[in-house]
Amino acid sequence: MNREHAPASQQPPSADRALCGPWGLTQVSTFFMSWGGLTALLKMDHHNMSWIHYPSHVSPAVEDIIAAQTVISRCMHVYVAVCVPLSLVTGLFSLSVFIQDRTRLGVLDRLLAGLTVTSIFVTLLSLNAAGRPDYMSTTNLGCGALSFLSNVCYFTAQYLQGAMLVLSLLPGSSGYQLLVRPVASLAAIGGCAVCSSLIVVSLLGTFGELHTTTVCQVDPLTAWPEYEIVKFSLGFALALSFQMVLFLLYATKPAWRVAPAPRNTASGRWVVLVVALNMFACRLFFNAVLLHRAQLKLWKDVGSPRDELLMNLAELALFGESCINLVATLLFHTRCRLRLLGLLERLTQRCRRGADNSMPLNRVGG
Repeated sequence: MNREHAPASQQPPSADRALCGPWGLTQVSTFFMSWGGLTALLKMDHHNMSWIHYPSHVSPAVEDIIAAQTVISRCMHVYVAVCVPLSLVTGLFSLSVFIQDRTRLGVLDRLLAGLTVTSIFVTLLSLNAAGRPDYMSTTNLGCGALSFLSNVCYFTAQYLQGAMLVLSLLPGSSGYQLLVRPVASLAAIGGCAVCSSLIVVSLLGTFGELHTTTVCQVDPLTAWPEYEIVKFSLGFALALSFQMVLFLLYATKPAWRVAPAPRNTASGRWVVLVVALNMFACRLFFNAVLLHRAQLKLWKDVGSPRDELLMNLAELALFGESCINLVATLLFHTRCRLRLLGLLERLTQRCRRGADNSMPLNRVGG
């Protein structure tokens, strides 16, 4: 039988021949399913952090582990014994001054009050690290809540510092006019901080295992590498770029530079400068170590006990930043400093009055 005279049932159409060929429908579907599975596998492998552990838990270098844990343990003892009480005492004293003088506070004073409250919260949240070198054991849900609250304070302090620099450096600018309403400014800064924290916490990668027990710190080790990168971008790189623009404008606009600062901002300009320098130094070290940890994750490397020690010290430096901010507010802010000097003067007078009213005991007899 000739091929051209074959029945239709024996000559499949061209479409059917194509489906029955080596790249038919079954093969094509299998190929795309395999390609999608490979893509999903690569993505899952990139975000699979089950391999990561603290170096102190898996490293065979026992001497290095002991040395690193000794250093962090002593540093934490000093922090808890000195910095935590100092932060709470100075912070609560400054906050009481701001509350008592709330009707006479200027825009910058209210932002400083917001920074004081944020620093007090950071000090309280830092107590979760009091047991180092041992890490707090909790569920992924609890660890995510701790990370969220800590990041809210982290971003709030950074954004407040930027707003205070605008008030201090550019009193005649349009940015100053946007910050005239302190309540609206604080609400906007808090909203931006919450949104930034939500973005960062969404990269923890633990939403499918919320009730699984884990060891926790403020910046969880098992977070995706994007966690560190995004936190660095939103909390340090963006803020540093903004501050550089502010200083550039301050240097190139003589009208703003020589313009007299409003009375409600002049008293806190030294505080803003000290806070800015302190936050830059502490956060530069912290973010450098944070990026190094992200690099180790991308290399599938758990690091060494020294890397773990650096991360603990960087976290401790971030806690110490709040302590220095609170002390600087008390010592350099005019209202707080005058109230402290008045309190010390009253205590001194009371002690002298008590000494004058005391009856000396004379020894009788020869």
